[in-house]
Amino acid sequence: MSKSKKKISLGKHIFRVLSGFELAVVCLSLLFLLTFFGTIEQPWFGLWTTIHKYFDYESVFVIPTRGDGKAIFLPLPGAYWVIVVLSVNMFLGGIIRARKGWKKAGTLVSHFAILFLLVGSAVSSVFKEEGQMRILQGEKSDYAQKLFKYDIEVFSYDEDGDREAPAIVRSDQIKPLGAKGSLGVSFEKFGFTLQIDKYLPYSELALDSPTSSPPKDEEVIDGFFLTEVEKNVQVEERNTPGCYVTVKDKEGATIQRLVLWGGNPYPVSFTYEGKRYGVTYLMEVWPMPFMVELHKTFGDNHPGTEIPSWFQSNITKIDGSQREDYEIVMNEPARHGGFTLYQAGFTRAAEGEVPSSTFAIVNNPSDKWPEYALWASALGLLFHFLVMLVRFAGGSRRPKKTVSIETTQPQKIPTS
Repeated sequence: MSKSKKKISLGKHIFRVLSGFELAVVCLSLLFLLTFFGTIEQPWFGLWTTIHKYFDYESVFVIPTRGDGKAIFLPLPGAYWVIVVLSVNMFLGGIIRARKGWKKAGTLVSHFAILFLLVGSAVSSVFKEEGQMRILQGEKSDYAQKLFKYDIEVFSYDEDGDREAPAIVRSDQIKPLGAKGSLGVSFEKFGFTLQIDKYLPYSELALDSPTSSPPKDEEVIDGFFLTEVEKNVQVEERNTPGCYVTVKDKEGATIQRLVLWGGNPYPVSFTYEGKRYGVTYLMEVWPMPFMVELHKTFGDNHPGTEIPSWFQSNITKIDGSQREDYEIVMNEPARHGGFTLYQAGFTRAAEGEVPSSTFAIVNNPSDKWPEYALWASALGLLFHFLVMLVRFAGGSRRPKKTVSIETTQPQKIPTS
């Protein structure tokens, strides 16, 4: 049997498919389509929503939509998983299957850099943490609040009226409830339970009054009720959740009915067995391994608007006995110990008030990986270019071989 007709094993066939150039073209084409449709949707549905729809690891398949919200029946795989397949293809085809040798070192380094860049994006998507920290000028803070994660905290007050250590119900437990689900949480340290129900991811807290009466059959608690609103697709941070809570004793009897809203910074209180308790529904507290002291914040708005054109904060980061001064400006963050602080906003102070700065804090283990990958790729391509230049120059200096062709005179054929 000839080699051309030799049967290829299943393993080798799978390897050829996964490492083939054709698969790379398919993945790059899919990424182009996902980026194209995501760019179209972004003005209509917001940056945060679009990124999570197309690039989050939880999005296995994506249905693109037009600007008017109508779906385009073209199901596409999520960009995260396309990048995973492209990374496998790059590793098998661009590194394992590629020719080796010092002459190919530049291309191998460039392929490895691209693979490193793809892996970095996947690591960022899964492990990146985001939050925000608001500080008044002249004050310090050692904690932030995680964006889009609202926790219920239950705590008691001591004899001096100070809060004691809270019990926490995490947002991951609350979000799946929806408007019809319920969740019971017991606290042994307190001796009562919470029954959480009617969770609204996009809501407002309204006051029962002649001008804002509740909808039919809507529950009113202490003069307040929740109303469901449309999702704010432009600014995700303005989407505020809310829920209702029933406090029950050990026998299951109702002690108090509460309405909780993520935009209310003040605790809702009740009394049980002669002790005072408080309940808050706020963004998850994120302790920082350092402290930030804000010395000065200032900036300016675009003429005739309240939209900042630029702003700056002068801060000191305190990490134990170490103190470092930073100037944080738009697009010029401060980096320290794996954390990056961006200037997200500032608040002008009216007369007699204190201005403040809001910092977006990101903890991304792969924050610098794209920069490293770009440098490595540039060096690899530069080395490959130099190798090709040397080969070209060496080839042009070689003397050309001349081929001599001997000719013979035709012989005469004697005639009789």
